[in-house]
Amino acid sequence: MKSNYDIQEIFRDAVSGNYRNLVVIEGDYREPLLEFIHEYLKVERNPSTGYYFHPWAQGSKERLNWIRSVLTTVTDIDYSSSERYLGSTFDLSIIDAVDDFRPSYAARAVETVRGGGLIILYTNRLEEGKLYRDTLTRDGKVNNLFEERFRHKLLSHRGILYWNDGELIVRPYSSSEVSKPKRSRKGKYPELAKLCKTDDQVKVLDEIDFLLEEGKKLLVVTAPRGRGKSASVGLALPLLISQSKYPLSIVVTSPTYWSGAEIMRFSEMSLKALHKRFRKVISRDGKILSLEIGESRIRWLPPELARDQHGDILVVDEAAALGKEFADYVLRRWNKVALVTTVHGYEGSGKIFLKIFDSYDGEHDVQRLKLDFPVRYGKGDPVERFLNDAFLLNADATEGEDLNKVAEVDVRSLFEDEERLASVYGILVTAHYRNTPDDLMMLGDMAFQRLFVAENNAGVAQVVEEGGLSQEAIKSIAQGEENLGHLIPHRLVKYWRLFEFGELRGWRVMRIAVAPALQGRGIGSKLLREIEIKGEGEGIDWIGSSFLASYNVIKFWAKNGYIPVHVSTKKNESLGGYSVIVVKPFSSAAKEMSSRVSLLLKDKLLRTSHQVYFNLDPRILAILLKLTPPASNVTISDLYVKKLRAYLEGLLPYNSVAEAVHLLGEKYFKELRFDVDDVSLATLISRTFQGKSWYHAGVSLGLTSSQVEQRLKDTIALILEKYQLS
Repeated sequence: MKSNYDIQEIFRDAVSGNYRNLVVIEGDYREPLLEFIHEYLKVERNPSTGYYFHPWAQGSKERLNWIRSVLTTVTDIDYSSSERYLGSTFDLSIIDAVDDFRPSYAARAVETVRGGGLIILYTNRLEEGKLYRDTLTRDGKVNNLFEERFRHKLLSHRGILYWNDGELIVRPYSSSEVSKPKRSRKGKYPELAKLCKTDDQVKVLDEIDFLLEEGKKLLVVTAPRGRGKSASVGLALPLLISQSKYPLSIVVTSPTYWSGAEIMRFSEMSLKALHKRFRKVISRDGKILSLEIGESRIRWLPPELARDQHGDILVVDEAAALGKEFADYVLRRWNKVALVTTVHGYEGSGKIFLKIFDSYDGEHDVQRLKLDFPVRYGKGDPVERFLNDAFLLNADATEGEDLNKVAEVDVRSLFEDEERLASVYGILVTAHYRNTPDDLMMLGDMAFQRLFVAENNAGVAQVVEEGGLSQEAIKSIAQGEENLGHLIPHRLVKYWRLFEFGELRGWRVMRIAVAPALQGRGIGSKLLREIEIKGEGEGIDWIGSSFLASYNVIKFWAKNGYIPVHVSTKKNESLGGYSVIVVKPFSSAAKEMSSRVSLLLKDKLLRTSHQVYFNLDPRILAILLKLTPPASNVTISDLYVKKLRAYLEGLLPYNSVAEAVHLLGEKYFKELRFDVDDVSLATLISRTFQGKSWYHAGVSLGLTSSQVEQRLKDTIALILEKYQLS
């Protein structure tokens, strides 16, 4: 391998400076891959190695076995289960990108490498035969904008060794530019401070007892990825048990077990350091599910179970990924809550989520802790800088004014303007907390998308073309096959058997976002209007969107004339909610089909809220039902009216008149003769249609049990009065 630099010396300097190097090999990878490994073995004789790949892809296991002939300590990691290794630390990570080059997978693999370690990503060509990129391809068309930009970033950053078809480009870094992780303070708990890498982590130990103070307490712990926030919270939880006068039940939750596993693992380490006797409950696949310390315990539960558990303290890891409505609910339900979230990273941005906490001041006493110093590698690590730039992990929306203009933007020209790309993508990162690096690749490579930007980068909408499917494609969807590029037609064909909808041409607004400082000024509606004018002009049949069910988001689409046509029957556990599809039809065929399926959705929501949609926010159900078209009239007998009057007068209990309340609610939602506010209708839905207890209905709505019943009685009285039923 020809180079003007001593590769071994570059690797040695990284060890002394506690920073990482990244090697990217593109082309005929076999010989250079071996050479880089051999050079690293001269520095680290027996490196612990994480090898990331798709084990089922043709030829992938042969490549793994070839690597194992060179390295002895290799952990093979399936990309699809790589999340569970986020708490692991390796000297060397090797990323097999021959079959797939997916930014989120690569970022995870990079994050597991310690300072002084090495990451090697090898591939034939970044664009050829890649599984994730194939999902962005339609009719053989796909862009290369993400890959072109990625290569440019490889050439412009230091700490990167890029081997491209026989040419090695090296831009070395220096240990003098890095600050190593250090801990100078012992804090209040020296025995646990020893387990911390930074003073930031010790600060969490010292402040955790805030949760034991009187009143409603909210502790917010934020940090960029890799700062040890979950570890420090895990170390701190046993301190709460030690200091409490009474046994404590602490519930830990997270989007998946593995995204919260570090809290449980470090809680166990803390208990050992404190010499506490405890019992550990482990699942068959090695998950620490519970730590029992006498009558106290720390246990992990999935979000749906954790939110309604009886306990003293709730800890939510990666809270931003579970969304605002989950946070709203648990903060009404629990008095002591710790929310731990990533400010920016490869699993999404928590920036917009942080703004939400301001609204809790007054309801909860809020304390915020921020961790800045990395724990695995030094501050100033070149690979972290590269990832932040290449994947725009810390992109931010620029504070511009609304110029009241919206224009379609060519994606290629956007990727050629680095400053504008960062600003436009920054809107998506700051306005949505579920962004991942894959979204940047999607933006750059999808050829069947349209991009609309409010001038001065005030807002952005990403639109994909859908529909116009052949009879063969429609038939395959109806028989259960996926069609990733046509989400809305897929759902209506598969789940509603509305086959003819697949033939219609439409646009799906995949994402729409407004700079946080400019939200609430109608910019999102202006973006939509421009999209609609453009779409109608090009003769499309409909425009729609699919999004995670949120009361305010549904109100936005309703305000702009969109109607609901589908609600997923299963909650997306990784995203923390149900998906809703709305459409605005333009052609007569689209109008007829949309109205027909929306009526069927009304019927489904009314009939299955007690089962399928039991956990859906009743305010969301209320607004969805109000947005569906009116249906046939419902007759209610005089005897039912008399029973309802007796309930209102306190002569009969609710359970004696529940069927009459249900029929009255059905009459209202089917006929929609007049408007009733959403919260009032939500009391009717939560108690009667979902069948929640008074208590849980109250938790859903932020009311006491007695307030829920009084609000329900007021709602019944109002509907009876409007219908003149006496």
